[in-house]
Amino acid sequence: MKRKRIIYIDVIRVVAMMLVVLAHSLAARLATRDNSLNWDISNMLVVITEIAVPLFFMISGATILNSRKTKDVGYLFSHRLPRVLVPFLIWSVISAFVSRKIDGVFTYHDFFHSVLLMYHQPVLIAYWFIYPLVSLYLLSPLLKAMVEGMDEKLLNYLLILWLIISMFLPALVGVLPKNISMYFDGYTVGKVVFSSSLGYFILGYKLTQSQHEKTNSLQLLVIAVVLMAINVIIAFVSLKPNFQFLSVISVVNIPFIAALTFKVLKSYEGRYHKWFIRLTEILAPLTYGVYLVHGLSIGVVQKMSGVNHYLITFFFATILSLFIIFVISKIPVLKKWMM
Repeated sequence: MKRKRIIYIDVIRVVAMMLVVLAHSLAARLATRDNSLNWDISNMLVVITEIAVPLFFMISGATILNSRKTKDVGYLFSHRLPRVLVPFLIWSVISAFVSRKIDGVFTYHDFFHSVLLMYHQPVLIAYWFIYPLVSLYLLSPLLKAMVEGMDEKLLNYLLILWLIISMFLPALVGVLPKNISMYFDGYTVGKVVFSSSLGYFILGYKLTQSQHEKTNSLQLLVIAVVLMAINVIIAFVSLKPNFQFLSVISVVNIPFIAALTFKVLKSYEGRYHKWFIRLTEILAPLTYGVYLVHGLSIGVVQKMSGVNHYLITFFFATILSLFIIFVISKIPVLKKWMM
């Protein structure tokens, strides 16, 4: 019997993909602060995109830690890891070559050097996400066994520890004066296996466990919007040295905004319109491929439009990435190895 597809997971996957492309479309513009309205808008938009990576880790945790196959180490190495690593390696080689051609600074020495360093550093900054994701995949059989043996109180306890150790303390140390933050350097010794990605991975699983709870979607959405508005304000106020400490609040807000977004989209399961479901079912399988190719698409579009037109870059880079991956998805041999 074919398992029914969970639509809200696909919706979150598509939303996160769009936000990632937007974030990287803004990056070049944000690098040059000139106090213009154009820069201010880009600074505001990038705050909204900060939930993209958390959402990706959360849906990974939601799907993998709920799968009966996760404890099967053989399945991990024969199926799950190759599906991520093979396209990643192929696109990394392509990206190392094409990105240098776009920049006009191509040399074979630089190209091969970048490829050989792939184990230590991604060929494109956008690819950093794959490294912690692969680590979580490797840990997933152990994490599956762990969460299955935990009740809700223990799971909450783990997430509270994560929020304090991996989110709050690093943000606090980052804004304290050096003569004070030096006394907190030792806290990293206590992190052991804690990381922001691991916390989001488990948080995604946690949010799937309450299947029949009553959810006030509008109330959750309002709270998420208010927290996001606070983060936008902090993004501007904290540009002044005397107010940088406020960034601690925005860092702690992000997991709550991501969790609220997850819950809102989950609450609409069974209520999405048929046309929206169909569109999501078309786009969702393309998201990993789009992630792998979007850096090149942005480079091509930005070469023509410039860094100031980030919304144009976002639109055409998204269309170009979707087109490339859609074509690849129609060619079986390419689909197997490249997405």
